[in-house]
Amino acid sequence: MADVTRGYCVKCRDKAGREMKDVEIVTMKNGRKAAKGTCVKCGTGMYRILSKEAAAAAEGK
Repeated sequence: MADVTRGYCVKCRDKAGREMKDVEIVTMKNGRKAAKGTCVKCGTGMYRILSKEAAAAAEGK
């Protein structure tokens, strides 16, 4: 299962993934879930689209 607290930071360009702080689960217009937060290194906004399994686990279902 994917770790929802890590994502790709466009500014840092770290392909391994950076940690996100202040992570919240949001629902996009098309109904899919995503994790939204900020990069701990540079403060840039980050966004990660989640699979159904990862979204269910993140919401505690």
